[in-house]
This record gives sequence, C-alpha cells and structure tokens, in this order.
Amino acid sequence: MSTSEERGPSSGPPTTAGWLALPRGGYYVRTSAGPVQIGVPPETIKDVMELKLDVPVAYVLPRELFDRRRGLSVAEFEFPAYYSFFLLKRRCRLVVVSRDVERRVRSIFQESLFGPSAGPLPSEFADGFPESHRPDFQKESDYFRTVPGKGRLTVDDLIEFIVADQGTAKIGDDVTIEIGMDSIVVRDGGREAVSVGATVALPGRTPTDPDLVAHSFAPPSFGVTVLGASHGFDPSGKTTGFLLWMGGRAILVDPPTDSTDYLRVRGVAPKTIDGVILTHCHADHDAGTFQKLLEESQISLYTTPHILGSFLRKYSALSGLSEDLLRRTFSFHPVRIGAPVHVRGGELWFRYTLHSIPTIGFDAFYGNRSISISGDTLYDPERVTRMYEAGVFSDARYQALVGFPEHHSAILHEAGIPPLHTPTSALAALPDDVKKRLYLVHIAAKDVPKDVGLRAAREGLEHTLRVEPSSSPRFSEAIELLDIFAMVDFLRDLPLTRAKALLQVSRRMTLPAGELIVKQGTRGDSFYIIAHGTVQIVRDGVALKRYRAGDYFGEMAILLDQPRSADAVSLTDVDLIAIDRNDFLAVLRGSEMLTRLERLARVHNEGAWELLAKNSVLAALTSAQKTQLQMYLSPYQGDDNAVLWRAGDIPKRAYLVDDAIVTMRCPEGELKPFASGAFVGEVDALRTGGPAPSSARVTRTGKLFSIEKADLARFFEDNPGVYLSFLGARFVE
Repeated sequence: MSTSEERGPSSGPPTTAGWLALPRGGYYVRTSAGPVQIGVPPETIKDVMELKLDVPVAYVLPRELFDRRRGLSVAEFEFPAYYSFFLLKRRCRLVVVSRDVERRVRSIFQESLFGPSAGPLPSEFADGFPESHRPDFQKESDYFRTVPGKGRLTVDDLIEFIVADQGTAKIGDDVTIEIGMDSIVVRDGGREAVSVGATVALPGRTPTDPDLVAHSFAPPSFGVTVLGASHGFDPSGKTTGFLLWMGGRAILVDPPTDSTDYLRVRGVAPKTIDGVILTHCHADHDAGTFQKLLEESQISLYTTPHILGSFLRKYSALSGLSEDLLRRTFSFHPVRIGAPVHVRGGELWFRYTLHSIPTIGFDAFYGNRSISISGDTLYDPERVTRMYEAGVFSDARYQALVGFPEHHSAILHEAGIPPLHTPTSALAALPDDVKKRLYLVHIAAKDVPKDVGLRAAREGLEHTLRVEPSSSPRFSEAIELLDIFAMVDFLRDLPLTRAKALLQVSRRMTLPAGELIVKQGTRGDSFYIIAHGTVQIVRDGVALKRYRAGDYFGEMAILLDQPRSADAVSLTDVDLIAIDRNDFLAVLRGSEMLTRLERLARVHNEGAWELLAKNSVLAALTSAQKTQLQMYLSPYQGDDNAVLWRAGDIPKRAYLVDDAIVTMRCPEGELKPFASGAFVGEVDALRTGGPAPSSARVTRTGKLFSIEKADLARFFEDNPGVYLSFLGARFVE
C-alpha cells in the first residue's frame, strides 16, 4: 500500500474503493460500520471537511502517538472529539492498543479540556497584585464545562474508549481492528479492508527548499505578522498564530504547524525567531509550539508556570518522554501577571483571559507604540455580566473582563465561535475609532459580518502590520547588536568584557542584492555575521551553500592566514555585521571560542561537511547547525580491530564514520556493518554516564570523526530537535 509520503505532490489523495490517505496524514477507511480513521495528525478533521467526507465513527491511535523527527502528534483527537460532541451530538470513539495508552489519552484530555486540577501558585502574580483581580479558575472552568441538560462534563462524556485487548478491537458487529507490532489491519466482514504500518507516517513537508529561491524580508522594528487567522474547524484557513516583531527579531505566538518552513522559504531564517509565547494548551495553539521548540537552536518559552505545567504533562503523556527531559529542550522565561517581561528594550504585560482553561493574552510596548493580542477569550459584556451575577467573578475581575483594550496602536482580537469565544456582535458595538485599529483573528474570513466596520486580519509576511515607533527604546541599537552576536553559537556565551569589545569594533553594512562581499583568492581582512538576508558561497564559479541570518563567514581565511577560499555574494539585500581581522583575533584570543574555531578550521578540508549529507538526520541540519557540529569533530584514524567502546564500560565519545567500517555487537546480537555517513554511539549512556550495553570496533581500517561526550551534550543542548531524533539510538545512518 502506498503511503501519503510516496505520492507525487500534485496527485491528490491516493484512493481506492475502500480507503484514502488524508492530505495531512493518516488513513480514512470506509467500512460497513461507518468510516474509520487510522492516525490523527493535527487538523485532519479539516481534511474530512474539505473533502466532504462523513466524519469517522472511530479513530485508531497508532502505537507511537508522537513523531519525534517532526515534533508533531499523530494522535490529535481533541478537535475530532469536539466536533463529534458539539456538532454531531455523539461521543468520539478512540481505539487504543492498551489501558496504558487510554490512561495517557485521559491525561492529555484532562489538560486540554478541563485544565490543571490545581490552581496557580501565588508567585505567578506580581508582588502587590490584588487578590481580588485574580481569576478563580475552578469557577470559570466549571461554568464552561457545564452543559445544559448534561451537567458537568467529564472525559467519558466526549470519548468512548475501545481497548484492543490482545491486539484486536471491534467496531459494530462486522468490523475488527487489529493492532500488531508492524501493522494495523481493518477487516470488514472477514475481508481485509486495509493494512498499514503500525507507525503512522506524516506526509512529507511541502517542498519549500530555501535554496530554490532567495526572498528578502525586511522586518519591522515593531509589528505583527499574522501566520494564521482562523480556527480549527475552518478547512480553508490556518489556525491563529503570530510573529511579534520587537527590535528587528521575532517571538512566535501560538505558531501553526510547519510555520518555520513557511517563513524560511520567504526569507525569515529560524535564528531570527528566538522565542515562543504559549497562550494555552488547546491543540490548535500548542501543536506548532512544541514543533518550534525542537527546531534549530534552543529557544525561550514564555508562559506562566501554571500553563507550562499543563503543557509538560500533556506532551509527556503524548510523547512518552519524561517531563524533566522535555523541560530541557527549551529555556523557560516565566511570566508573572502584573509585572512586565522585558524583551529587546520593549515590555510585554500579560493577563489571564476568560476561557475554558487557563489562557493568557498580552499587550506589547515598544518605544511609544503598543499592540494588544487578546489570546482566546470571551469578550461579551452581556454574557460576562450574567456570569458575574451568578457569582463566577469578583467585582475587580468582572470590571477587567468587561473592559476593552481600546487605547493600543493595533489590536488583534479573537472572534471565535460563541459561547466559548467572542461574538462579533460585541466587537461590532465598539466605537468606530477603535474598530479602525482592530483586526479579527480566530475567525474564518467568510464569517466576518459585512458593513459593521470589522475586518479579518490578513495573513502573510506581505501583510505584516508595521507599528513603527517615532522614538526607540533606550539602548535599542546595542541590544540589537548583542542579539545578533547571540545568534552565533561560539559568540553566545562571551563574557561581558569581550561582548563590550565586540560592540566597540563592529560595524554595520547594508548591501544590495548581487554585491560581491569577499573575493576568492584575496586576503581575509574581515569576519562577517548576517543580520538579515541571504549570502551565496561560490567557489570557482560553483555555488556551494547559502547562508542566512545568524550564519557567519570569513573566519577560515583569518584563522589559517590563507587567501579566501570562495566568493561570498549577496543574493538578496543584506544587513551584515563586519569585524576587522585584528579586532576579531584580539577579542577571541585566549578564549574557548578561538579553540573551537581553530578545530573547525582543521576539519574544514577533511570532508566532514559532505559526510553529514550521507546521514538521514544530519543531512537535514541547517548550515549553521552543520558548522557547529563540525566544531566538535576530531579526525580519527581507526586501525583494523580497534575498539571504539566495550560493553559495560562508560563511553567517552561517539563517532561519525568516513571510509572505515564499524561493527557493533548488542545484546540482541551483531548488527550489520556501518559505513560512510553512519553515526555510531550509545547516546543514552553518553547522556546519563551509565555503562554501554553494546560494544563497537573497526573492522576495516579507515577514517572516522570522533565527538567527545561533553561536546555532544553541548550540541544536543543547543539543538533539542536533533537530540530527540537520536534519543535511545545506538546508530543513525
């Protein structure tokens, strides 16, 4: 059976009389009991709606609920469950392989439907923030989860679990689901309707190779790019998410899935985005958040400890990874309600909104301008007043919820489906002056009412709302330069004195597309960091690679005191930071950074870059990640029968195989030989300091590259997505 990854990009969903592969992943199988869906990647309910299919009567969850390489769930049952319950007035049936998976799913639903069982700690609020202004989450959640005629909802009101005891489950009288170790089989009346792999593969990413075309995007000093403006039930729209620009760099807010791919091909390099704001833990807001956390370089996560705890519990249950391990994949910046979070000279002020689970919205201030982003919230003075009269709120909380943030330069406010979200009638009643600065999100464009002064926010970089201040924050230029230095891995941890020296010797350069920045064969007189734009590296007329924001070049000719090995040409308009040769060496002299760069220079001509392209995971690294990894590699000549590590010993390093052959013996037996491009190493033992359960030796003399335990740990810490791809591995080919 062909999977969705194998079909051509324009062939449409593959289908037979009995099944089809859904565009977003998973399989839709027609049976006599009704349609059954195998695997539930994010937003596949939109596939069903867009293709005008009957909503499945049951969803089969695969053994692995989470795709680590993509950072996405293949068991996103929240919206199918909501759709079945609220629109079709029936329970959603989930077929799971075991009681343990049922327990995990219940845990996920507890966080996403009802929120944390305990309230937030007092430390989540600023000192002096009045108790009367704080939400009573228990009362607010109970209001939303109480349905007339049904009472207080529980997980079992929405979901019927069908456990595949001994690997088999029944749907109706004639349909059986067999969940094996290697396959999932649906039988109807004894006939095999479909057989697919036990692990549901996500479709390949949309072809957005950034090397196919070079785009240039000049970010605002302050503004918002709307990445999605709709909701989870709009088949033609993206779920709501934003890029908040401050000081020329961005923070993602509830990013839709695969946002980084969309941005990269349009000229926004991943390193331009150094943070994510998580407003709450519904699937249409957190699915892309976890994916971004696992992409290039460790980034900052901004949310309250209360919401973070819910997020970690949910994704620990989903992925099977510990909360502690997940916590190490990002840098947590806790938000305190009633106190500012300082970002690049600006401020973010957060608040708890009115929603079914704990949710935050915020106001951003930069210079003399401000932007308000509502988050999911119910702004409806009439309904909020009824809730107040029913005793749900304190007086102060009520006054805050019936007020509207009308004084901001731009307002992005949700207008989702009532009664959980803001009705458009409440927004239409606002003064005309406010509506001129108001942009609606969390609503399908077709549902925005006409002739009442409301408009939907427009998606895409080309529609970025630029809210440029007439006066910049204090020290904004120095902050921006330090941010650019921080995008370079070997400059990120410079001591303050060296950072001060860099500020003094750096100079900005702005060049148009097509400009020759450095010429092959000339003396290396400067080191360059790309702040914005794309640079092409060309040797002897052959294009080798492209560099983007956060990448750097020019260091080799300086370190080796050799002529430039290639041309560097601006493909787009570029903004560069240049540091003269002598200043560069003076700032780094005697530091670990210089040692790492010198090691990079030694392996530069050893062929490591080309070797990475032969590895299924390492080939997908960005240029910056490959350069960083090369810094940690040391050439190693492996003689025949040389032992790399022994079973029972604590391993000290891992290896990347070049032209040698390596054989590994595991408790399960001897594995096939590993050749060029293979990564071999006991990753878990290297991470924990425990003994290796396997042994490895060279069985054909040749070259390898070694990476020390501490360096591997540092690389994984900086690149958490790569770490999860290697977790539990002894080898990656």
